[in-house]
Amino acid sequence: MKRILGVFALSMLTLTTSAQDDATNPSNWKFKAIGALTGTQANFKNWNAGGQNTLSWIALFDANANWKKDKWSWMNGMNLAYGKNRILTNPWAKTDDIIAINSKVGYSITKDWSAALLADFKTQFDFGYDADNIFRSKFMAPGYLVLALGFDYKPNDKFTMLVAPVTGKITFVNDFTLAQAGAYGVDPTSDILSNGFGLRKEFGGFLRFTYSDEVMQNVTFKGRLELFSNYFNNPQNIDVNLQTLFNFKINKWLQASWSLNLIYDDDIDITVKDENNNVIGFGPRAQIKNVLSLGLSYTFLEK
Repeated sequence: MKRILGVFALSMLTLTTSAQDDATNPSNWKFKAIGALTGTQANFKNWNAGGQNTLSWIALFDANANWKKDKWSWMNGMNLAYGKNRILTNPWAKTDDIIAINSKVGYSITKDWSAALLADFKTQFDFGYDADNIFRSKFMAPGYLVLALGFDYKPNDKFTMLVAPVTGKITFVNDFTLAQAGAYGVDPTSDILSNGFGLRKEFGGFLRFTYSDEVMQNVTFKGRLELFSNYFNNPQNIDVNLQTLFNFKINKWLQASWSLNLIYDDDIDITVKDENNNVIGFGPRAQIKNVLSLGLSYTFLEK
């Protein structure tokens, strides 16, 4: 794995050094940054039909910095999200928590195909607990780093497909308790460092499809599907990460959005319980999250 990471680092250095003379020219860059704050509140007093006082909010930030010069391109993106809700006087509970940063360097080979090197990092800001208030996650537990070398297909501005037969995937679990429990695929017998930091390394093939379009006036869609197969451990069991987002622009300041995230990771075991809280299953399962929100949105930068 160290040799693989060394090849990635050398390739990235070579690609970026070759294009660095033009990367400082502002005319070759395109920037866009959007922030949004959404929330809901419900309050009841002497309401005969019943109800519970609730308060929730979600903050979002999405930014892109893309550079292009001749046959070279450099695409960078950042997606941040954090939200909480509260019912009655219960403690605040987390509803959304995302840190996602990606960077892709490409060199055009033909009109639609480019050689590409991708770095993709994901983690979260805060501690996470399940419905039974059991600790499940925090910053860098888990954290995911994907380094992929391959070819990028882009027939138009809406669709891209990255085919990367040389891909390293690293899972970080920066918590001794979670790492010892084998959370997020970490092997307690071999993947835990001396400081208790869990580190799982995989090598395999990676596919990523992205699509974005204005499907109708003031309605935009962004979708991403990522597939990873570990060459040396059950390669037929493919990890899936699907992200979709619909944005509905009401006016300059107001917008609504609906997002869906589906994850299947063969290395993550999920405890399944029935309506009586009895354990009825344990193993890999599809993880699904969807968020519907309405609130303020502002474009900080677009040029």
